[in-house]
Amino acid sequence: MAHFYSSAKDPQFLEDIQTPAQARKSGSAYPSVTTVLGIIKDDFLDSIYQPREMVRLARESDANWQQIKEMTYGFRQHPFTGELIPSSEFGTAVHKRIEEWLLDGYITASAFDDWAKPFIDWVEESNVEVMDCEYIISDSRLKIAGSVDFIGRYPDGKVFLADYKCRSCDDKGKFYAKDCKQLAVESYMFSKKFKLDYYPEIRSVCICTNNATHYHKVWTASEFDHYLECAKLSAKVYWQERMYKPKKK
Repeated sequence: MAHFYSSAKDPQFLEDIQTPAQARKSGSAYPSVTTVLGIIKDDFLDSIYQPREMVRLARESDANWQQIKEMTYGFRQHPFTGELIPSSEFGTAVHKRIEEWLLDGYITASAFDDWAKPFIDWVEESNVEVMDCEYIISDSRLKIAGSVDFIGRYPDGKVFLADYKCRSCDDKGKFYAKDCKQLAVESYMFSKKFKLDYYPEIRSVCICTNNATHYHKVWTASEFDHYLECAKLSAKVYWQERMYKPKKK
């Protein structure tokens, strides 16, 4: 499902706009970073794995197509109840718990504390200043918007952006090009908005859903430059393909 934000100076998530047609009709909506990046399809995930899994699940379940599509991403066991919940729901709960802990401090216990605490510990041990969580950033030239999981400042005064991904891992974290594309374009937009003379460092945090281990990856300058260009081009292609309609004669 596509996601959109208002194109205002302080963008807000638009829950009632879920398609490019609705966004075009509103006249004031930007597609999300993840939405524009999704226009580039993965040969295996999109063409083989997902269709294969949807066929298998459809044969085993009477769920509708939207539920089946959600099911292709798998399930995780709820830490307290033991029931199986969608992977996306598990990830959202972990994100929310990290945000609560960082902004409000530890108040009451949560089912997802084990998955949140390693990042809290890392922030404290690294003397990182918490600037914001789930910060929405947009750019009027690219005409896109996105939500940054974490914005921090190192002791040397430099700002950095971090993004968490909950994934089932073995002995190492799983990181993908799309992770870098997302963070790189958000760093680019952040730098422009606040008139920085550098692009904030970008850090991906892979949270293992199996054992709550955290793996950090700081993307290199060459990776940043390459995938930033990919993200910019994705935004351009998305607008050309989805957001503009040629006039009929």
